[in-house]
Amino acid sequence: MRMLLGILDRGILRLGDNNLVNPERTMIFMTSNLGAEKMQKELAPTMGFSAVAPKEAKSTGGKRLESIGLAAAKRKFSPEFMNRIDATIAYQPLDDKALNAILDLQIENIQHHVDIRLGARAFELEVTPKLRRFLIDKGTSIEYGARELKRTIQRFILQPLAGVINSGQIPPGSLVDMDLKAGEKILIRIHSDDEEDV
Repeated sequence: MRMLLGILDRGILRLGDNNLVNPERTMIFMTSNLGAEKMQKELAPTMGFSAVAPKEAKSTGGKRLESIGLAAAKRKFSPEFMNRIDATIAYQPLDDKALNAILDLQIENIQHHVDIRLGARAFELEVTPKLRRFLIDKGTSIEYGARELKRTIQRFILQPLAGVINSGQIPPGSLVDMDLKAGEKILIRIHSDDEEDV
């Protein structure tokens, strides 16, 4: 903290070998989960009338969440440190639209990776709405947001897909349709001249 305070205060960093680093043209972004527990209680109360109120009535303004986060940061950090921070932003919890957009980006990254790595042997990947819903439910939570989503995609999309690619079962230019079966099993349908399920 003292080292970071020195960077924010004087704009220089002295390394162990006595060299100076000048972070003058640097923007420093810091993230924290300070106040997350209290924010969670504000968003989803478990006691009182607000716990049983309809969801629309429980919508919490950004100002309230921001004040909770800022109060937690002020309790944790010294005033001299807080005074050197230019701006604080309290992030709103991710809604279903945002989670779907994050999932879209992850699937686009997989498709991009397939296109680059396989070249002429590439195929088109499609994820069914049922599997998409499962990935969002399994890989996200109110407490941690979408932090687990990448690992969930790794387990339920990338690993099964890599096995099928390695076995050479996907003809170039095919459409690979991934779906969810019972018991968290993944069904891979390969749509080409001779269609097959894996």
